[in-house]
Amino acid sequence: MAILCVLPFAVEGFFVFTRRTIVPPFLRSKFNKSSLCAHHPRRINESKADEHEKTVVILYHKPKGVITSHSNQDSLKASSDEHDVRQTVYQDIMSAKGYTASSNLDKAATFQDITGINSKLHAVGRLDAETTGLLLLTNDGGLVHHVTNPTASSPEQKVIKVYDAVIMGYHTLDINDESSERLRSILNGVDIGKKYGGMTLPPHDLQVLDHPSHKSTLVRIAISEGRNRQVRRMFHAINSGVMQLHRRKVGDIDLDMLKNCSGEGGEEGSWRLLTKKEILHGLGWKVRLLGQGGKKEQLSNSRGNRKTSATKRKRRLAKTRI
Repeated sequence: MAILCVLPFAVEGFFVFTRRTIVPPFLRSKFNKSSLCAHHPRRINESKADEHEKTVVILYHKPKGVITSHSNQDSLKASSDEHDVRQTVYQDIMSAKGYTASSNLDKAATFQDITGINSKLHAVGRLDAETTGLLLLTNDGGLVHHVTNPTASSPEQKVIKVYDAVIMGYHTLDINDESSERLRSILNGVDIGKKYGGMTLPPHDLQVLDHPSHKSTLVRIAISEGRNRQVRRMFHAINSGVMQLHRRKVGDIDLDMLKNCSGEGGEEGSWRLLTKKEILHGLGWKVRLLGQGGKKEQLSNSRGNRKTSATKRKRRLAKTRI
């Protein structure tokens, strides 16, 4: 039998470490990777993902108060009242209550029936509890990195995120208006603190849409980075807090894509699956197999060519040796 414990060290050749399972040599033939995964709750989802599972992307309209987390234990500990415990986006989606069917699918169908996902679901860029709007979720970790990676080598490879924010204070972008200096400073990037990465990149776009009152301003900002609470921290850096924040767009995927042909639907909590074409043209990502077949498949949908990067590293090493 396998010994389920953690030892600080072991004699080389006597124990085989497989995460937290230690298998003596005389039992190695009776254990394989799949059987070991089956005994680990954290790896059950990974073991279920077979070679036929493909990239799936969910377009979700996140409501206010729903948290982007796999666990609501933090809010459970903070509150003694069960009614105050915040729901997670995963709980909301997996309930299938907000599913917008594109076909005559059985209303009693489960999340797995609808999506075909047996592996773990990941949010493509988190939204804090108070932020509403577009949230993408996928079973493809490579896609998450593709969208959230801030180190893309060219502007064409960056995925832009568009937000609408109601901020404190009356602001304009008019060069002749002295009061516009603070807001215009964001156009060059701002320092959001060393803890959060220091200077941000300049936004790809910044517009003043409206003034809901004489003490507030509605702005639209487009950024390619995805640091923790970045939009809120950018406006805080110019001494203006964010009262409301709503994400409208990621890449070419717009929240209005949840609406039907007559312009109805798309309310908070609703979601649907993106098509292969929408994923490719909206996010620049090709749907792929996620099992062993997907690992072997060579794809060119990532930001930057890894082979090219590896070649450049080899050349640098060669130069230093010379």
